[in-house]
Amino acid sequence: MILDVLLKYPLLITDYNIIRYRTFGLLYELVAEISFTDNSTLYVRDYLFSDCKRKYSFHWQDVAGNCRIRWDNVPHHQDAESFPFHKHVGKLEIVANSEVMNLEKIIRFINKQLNPPHRHKSDSGSKANKP
Repeated sequence: MILDVLLKYPLLITDYNIIRYRTFGLLYELVAEISFTDNSTLYVRDYLFSDCKRKYSFHWQDVAGNCRIRWDNVPHHQDAESFPFHKHVGKLEIVANSEVMNLEKIIRFINKQLNPPHRHKSDSGSKANKP
């Protein structure tokens, strides 16, 4: 499961360390660290408990250790519209709404941030070749 996600992004992920991955039927515990091409790191904590409650934190930080974004579902920001799901953005960790997240969504998001789609010359607004 986790390896399937990680192996989809060989040009994005430079290293990973699966610290703990245990499954018990449908229940699981995942603790990992994933490094990216810009030297940023994603710290993963994702648990599904026997009462079917899930607890997660995906903390993406830059090379200097500053928070880029941390997605989690700890129920401490009750004013968030997406409570308990939220994200902390930037060094100031401004709280914002978030959808329910999982490792694949996070990796996809980081990939888009670090590898934005290339614009075509016709999209750039350049008039150099126009009469």
